[in-house]
Amino acid sequence: MCTFIYSRDYLCDIGEHVFPVEKFRLIYERLRSEPEFEGARFIEPSPVTPEDLALVHTRQYIDDLLNYRATTRTVRSELPVSKEVIDAHLLAAGGTLSAARVALREGAAMNLNGGYHHCFPDHAEGFCYVNDVAITLRKMLSEGAINRAAIIDCDLHQGNGNAFIFRNEPRVFTFSIHQENNYPVKQKSDLDIGLADGTGDEEYLRLLRRHVPQILSDAKPDLVVYLAGADPYEGDQLGGLALTIGGLRERDEFVISECAARDIPVCILLAGGYAVDTADTVEIHMNTCRAMRKKVCRAGKNGGA
Repeated sequence: MCTFIYSRDYLCDIGEHVFPVEKFRLIYERLRSEPEFEGARFIEPSPVTPEDLALVHTRQYIDDLLNYRATTRTVRSELPVSKEVIDAHLLAAGGTLSAARVALREGAAMNLNGGYHHCFPDHAEGFCYVNDVAITLRKMLSEGAINRAAIIDCDLHQGNGNAFIFRNEPRVFTFSIHQENNYPVKQKSDLDIGLADGTGDEEYLRLLRRHVPQILSDAKPDLVVYLAGADPYEGDQLGGLALTIGGLRERDEFVISECAARDIPVCILLAGGYAVDTADTVEIHMNTCRAMRKKVCRAGKNGGA
């Protein structure tokens, strides 16, 4: 059995926008219909609380969010400042927390949302209202559920919010492999690999194979949060890398299998993906689901599939 976190309320009206919010529903429907995922478990998340938000975000910013105010702190999200949209982000953050808790018990779990790695303590950025990764790790560290964690961020864009938040936190190792000549303004992760425009499968996978095993060996995380962004894809509207769908599938299988081989639980998040054809984005994310099933669920971490 594989476990996915999903809510129909992940979908929200953001108007005409490059972010394909419909991908959440489309992935869920594919998982429900494809025979290989028969028996998969789907968990409905709860939103994060104001107390959870306060683990990462400033009082002023939380006040703006919970009152749905358009301020200099919220408008930098580049999304509508509305109750529907902000509530969906609070729910997505709760989904990441749920996925992390399940992963600790079962070896892996996937939130069919999440990966809002651009959000800072005091402001939104880059389609990100709430930093779900930071909230999850801060909460689990504070509870003693984990002692150490690693973020493996394979989104096209650097996880600048996570790098900033955990810059002085030795218990969280931050790794980002991203297109260097692209959004955002970079922060310093524990390890950054900034890729040249046009980097394709061979070089990307070579670098990943070189660094990920070393990170897992040195950081010794109790939990890995894996941001499996679909936007390094060659057909992405916001990207300038050249990975194929097959190369991205190899990426996912490698990262997840490296965690599984070391018995390190992995919490998997969708992060970005803006292909010209949304069906390509959905297929890339489905391959991430397949990699989790192949490398973890079938190995008997959570009862077999």
